[in-house]
Amino acid sequence: MAILAASSSAAESSGGLVFARRSQPVAERSLAVLQQRVGAGKVRVFDPYEGDEIVFDAFRFDQVLDFVYGRDWRSEEELLFTCSDGYQPTVPVARVLEHEAWLAFDRSGMDGFTLLKLESGSRQRIQLGPYYLVWENVEDEQVRQQGDYGWPYQLVGVDLIRARDRFPAMQPPVGASEDAVRGFAQFRMHCSRCHAINGDGGGIGPELNHPVNPTEVREHDWLVRWIDDPSQILPTARMPRLNPALPDRARVIDQLLAYLGAMAATGPPAESKP
Repeated sequence: MAILAASSSAAESSGGLVFARRSQPVAERSLAVLQQRVGAGKVRVFDPYEGDEIVFDAFRFDQVLDFVYGRDWRSEEELLFTCSDGYQPTVPVARVLEHEAWLAFDRSGMDGFTLLKLESGSRQRIQLGPYYLVWENVEDEQVRQQGDYGWPYQLVGVDLIRARDRFPAMQPPVGASEDAVRGFAQFRMHCSRCHAINGDGGGIGPELNHPVNPTEVREHDWLVRWIDDPSQILPTARMPRLNPALPDRARVIDQLLAYLGAMAATGPPAESKP
């Protein structure tokens, strides 16, 4: 990942987008090249951050992947996105195949590639460039219900990965409960984009297992309230509430806490321990 991270830093300054396969760089493509080889269009989406419909100038993301990797990316497992602030969400390749993703580079009819987002208790104008991955969700109710899952902005890198290879220290321990295993899947979807477990995951929020796991220092009910809506505990919290439209939301929170509890008995790989 170090190679991709270094390349992504260069891409951020140059306006290029770095593509990799299992952390090994494949190509860097500029906006001009994508406009010439892929061709841009316009897409109207309901933006989960701004809470309104927005029209973006964008490339069909599957066509971008075809241009960079050829068609064999379709047989891969997951896509890992790297953003300039350390945000690292993943989405299954199947989601790109089953739904309509677009790589946006400008906001139509507006001076500036920005949007309004609730952060730390107030609405702030956020810079989106160089790229913002959006999904057609005006007609696609399933994607709309999933909120901001898979909507990374300030995007500088794309990597085709296998989750078990890329995030070995995040895997639930052998013998973990069914709820913990399901909680792991929920953690990958909702939490690992910002948080790491044993060093594996995003870098915006705090590490959640080393040197201490939150289930070891906080009461269960407090953690439920925090995941449900951090602003009810800390009004200026940067962490957003768990997607309010999520089906069986209370059950998902319980599964997340079961996973965190199971991970408390694990630790980072021996070579990363002090």
